[in-house]
Amino acid sequence: MHAPVGRRISRISVFALAISAALTAHAGVKSPVVASEGNFTLLTYNVAGLPILVSESDPFHNMPHIGQLLNLYDVAVVQEDFAYHDDLNASAKHAYRSPPLVLDAKVGIGDGLNVFSRLPFTGFERVTWQTCNGRFSHGSDCLAPKGFAVATVELAPDVSVDLYDLHMDSMNAPEDVAARAAQTEQLLAFVDHHSEHHAVIVAGDTNMGRESEEILQSLLKRAGLTDSCRTLSCGRPRMIDRVMYRSSDAVELRATRFVVDGRFVREDGKDLSDHEAVGVGIHWAKEQRVARR
Repeated sequence: MHAPVGRRISRISVFALAISAALTAHAGVKSPVVASEGNFTLLTYNVAGLPILVSESDPFHNMPHIGQLLNLYDVAVVQEDFAYHDDLNASAKHAYRSPPLVLDAKVGIGDGLNVFSRLPFTGFERVTWQTCNGRFSHGSDCLAPKGFAVATVELAPDVSVDLYDLHMDSMNAPEDVAARAAQTEQLLAFVDHHSEHHAVIVAGDTNMGRESEEILQSLLKRAGLTDSCRTLSCGRPRMIDRVMYRSSDAVELRATRFVVDGRFVREDGKDLSDHEAVGVGIHWAKEQRVARR
C-alpha cells in the first residue's frame, strides 16, 4: 500500500533538508553570528584621602559622602584612598571591591588605589612605580607606593575587559615629567605582557597636562587607547583625570557619554575633593557564534 503523495513529498523534503545541513557543516560554512552587547557606567575619582594634618580638604567629613555617591556608578576606580578607607567603604554598596592594601611598618601608607564594582572581577593586582620624584618636595610622590592596579572585569559570561586604575607622579618640574615618562614605559610594558589581545580600560589620575602631552600621545598610540574625553569632544582635553580604552578582536568598547559629575559636593556646595569626579558611559559589544543544531 503506497503512502499518500503529500506525505511522500513531506518525507522527501525533510530528507533533503537533512542532507543540505550535513553538506553545509562538512563544507565548513560558518555558523550565524549573534551580537551580545550592553552598557555600564564608570567613575574615576581622586578622593583626596590624605591624613587630615596634610590634607587640603576635609576627608574625615567628606569620605562617607563620597562613598554614598560612588553608588551612582556601576564601576568606580579611586585614587588617594589612603587614610579613611573604612569610611569610604562603609557607604558603598557595590558587591565587588578590591582588598585594601594592608599597611605595615615598611610601607607606612598604601597606594591609595581601590575598585568598587557591581560587575564581578578577578585577578586584582597592585604594581608600584619603579620611578618617582620627590619625597619631601615636588608633591612628595615617593612617600607612598603609588602605581597602578589591574583586574579583569566580567561584563557578561565570556566577555571581559582588563581594567587599570592608576595614579601617576604629580607636579610639573622637569624631574616630574621625566618620572611620568618612565611610569608610562612601565605601564606600557605591563599592558603589552598582561593584556595582549585583551580589551582594556585605563582610568585614573594621570597628572598629564599640557607639559606631558607628548607622553600622553605615546601612551595612547602605543597601547592603542582612545581618550574618552577627546573622542567625545568634552571641551576639556587637558584634564588630568582620564578614562582611556581600547577594543579587542573579541570585544568592542565605545564611550557614549562623558561628564564632570557636579553631584560630588558637600551640603554647603563645596567640592568633596580637590579633583573633579569624571564619569563615562561605555557601550560594549561582542560577536558570538551560535552552533546550528
